[in-house]
Amino acid sequence: MKKTPDIVNLVADPYPPYQYNESGTVRGIDHDIITAVFREFKIETRVQLFPWKDCITLIENKKADGIFQIVLTPERESVFSFSRPLRTAGTALYCTAGTSVEFDSERDIKVQLEGYTLGALAGYSYNPVIDSLKEPSKKEVDTQEKLLKGLLDGRFDLVVMDTGVEAYLVDKMKVDSIVRVRGFEITRELHVAFQKNLIELKDLFNSGLDKIKEKGIYKQIFHKYGL
Repeated sequence: MKKTPDIVNLVADPYPPYQYNESGTVRGIDHDIITAVFREFKIETRVQLFPWKDCITLIENKKADGIFQIVLTPERESVFSFSRPLRTAGTALYCTAGTSVEFDSERDIKVQLEGYTLGALAGYSYNPVIDSLKEPSKKEVDTQEKLLKGLLDGRFDLVVMDTGVEAYLVDKMKVDSIVRVRGFEITRELHVAFQKNLIELKDLFNSGLDKIKEKGIYKQIFHKYGL
């Protein structure tokens, strides 16, 4: 194995409560998990937050060692070296309170979405159905906050959002008129993706992830953020 690096440079987009900037310091559940993993090997983790499209550009141009929280797709796997799952994320649809929307999980979701304008985050892979939608049925924005604001302003009929992010932003933005649409949920595994040539670093991460789970550190981090 090559010499263990002193610092690992990673990029991600602001995605509270998983990673966000607070008083000039990056923190959050995923950030803290990754930091704890590399701490097992006395490796410093340097994380920078950018809009997701910029993160993808940086990793594609090899300006960072890795990117997180990213969904594994065949196209991405051909370019990057993916860790084992960092965590499993739940994603749901949301509408404004008083709007009567309910989906039937036994029926074609794409058909049920017809007639609605869906707000989604640009550059994200949700699932094949959501990803395949185009303008005008799907409109994309670059931040989670804009998704909620667009829903409240009537720009979107529905938004697709991580359940943890929705809970965090509803509290932060003091919003009480957002409700979850019943009958729809996406469960996705999220990873850390490293440059293709950094296979040893990926293997080290996988080993460290096992270590912090065995020590109980992984669960402690979730509890720290109230999840």
